[in-house]
Amino acid sequence: MTADAPSFNHAGDYQELVDEISELLGAPATLENRDFELIAFGAYDSEGELDASALDPVRTRSILTRRSTAAVRTWFEGFGITRATGPVRIPPTPEAGVYRGRVCLPVRHRGVVLGYVWLLDDDPGPSDAQLAAAMGVTGRIGALLADEAQHGADLTRELRAVLTAQPDWQRDMAVAELRTALGARADGPHTVVCVTPWPSADPDDAPSLRTLPGATALCTVPWGTASQSLALLVRLRSTDTLTPATTAAARLLERAGESAAGVAAGRAGLAELGAAWQ
Repeated sequence: MTADAPSFNHAGDYQELVDEISELLGAPATLENRDFELIAFGAYDSEGELDASALDPVRTRSILTRRSTAAVRTWFEGFGITRATGPVRIPPTPEAGVYRGRVCLPVRHRGVVLGYVWLLDDDPGPSDAQLAAAMGVTGRIGALLADEAQHGADLTRELRAVLTAQPDWQRDMAVAELRTALGARADGPHTVVCVTPWPSADPDDAPSLRTLPGATALCTVPWGTASQSLALLVRLRSTDTLTPATTAAARLLERAGESAAGVAAGRAGLAELGAAWQ
């Protein structure tokens, strides 16, 4: 592979843009995708120290677990953030665990909402000019999210082709095409994590690749006559270190609604997996 092969890992770009918004608004901001999974957190503070009292249970859980519950998502979406094209102010609601108000900046690209930037609302809070400047940054974030989503869709097709190809020569061709699509990320060992049954054939129902360390592609594939499996391609640091794969398996099993025993079984099964390639 050439050194300048394209990489669609925008994690550093997201962090820089969230930090830029935090500086513009003079407040810590968080970036979540449209499934309320945390992408980046800008811990801005004028005193040089983030005051723990600024966090309420909803915000704390989002930062620590990198996702919000379905109930929290439904509650916030009730304020129209999925349709909004500008900042949305959400009042504090202590009974919902939201002790401080929020300002939500929808992240859109070509009219489609792809995520949200959140900040705690203060009095008097950011000015209209500051919010307008921050919305300009969300447009750049939206372009990155759209770029990554498009590339992920391409990898979905390639990974599914590898897992469903018959006979062996077709699989060899599919692996070669997946290598090409991965570019520089194809270097080093990989493994595949599978969760069966998976409740949906739509890969959009799975956690974002950004929330799964080492994940490079995912797809759904048929399992038996009526079930689906979710397959995740994970890049490993070495064939002796399966931590990225076991972490991804735990998150996928949680999303699938498995019990703690199921998570343990998934992790045990991973110990027998070899690398997809080196």
